Amino acid sequence: MEFCITTGETKTIEFKQSLSLDTIKKTKEKYIEDAVLKTICAFMNSDGGTLIIGVADDGSPTGVANEIQKFHKSNDKFLLHFKNLVSNKIGAEIYPLLEYELREFRGAQLLMVSCQKSSKEVFMNGAEFYVRTNPATDRREGKKLLDYCKTRFNKNS
Repeated sequence: MEFCITTGETKTIEFKQSLSLDTIKKTKEKYIEDAVLKTICAFMNSDGGTLIIGVADDGSPTGVANEIQKFHKSNDKFLLHFKNLVSNKIGAEIYPLLEYELREFRGAQLLMVSCQKSSKEVFMNGAEFYVRTNPATDRREGKKLLDYCKTRFNKNS
């Protein structure tokens, strides 16, 4: 894990400071959860990758303990909330490609999410399609989406 964090964000490593918590407003925000889910879709639609929640963009571990206390009261409820987000927005069929756990790093509690490369398209909300390009998550639509899917998922086309 240390190597992932000290290396920084790449095509296969992404940091998010929280799962739901707007660290400035101190409120639970859907757009932050959506950013996490977009990254998971993008990893699965690309080459797979690791999402580390509880790390700032600069690589400093901020942890998710405050978020757990504020919104979930226990690690189990936090992990259940994450699982439900994935199920509701992406779909339970991706569970075999997803591993996640809380881990300690330099005194901070982090959520490590390992995403395997999918053999078929993974959509968020049944319609939104994301891919990883370098250390960024990009949405694909229209012709770009079709072209990407033809080359990535349909090797015989």
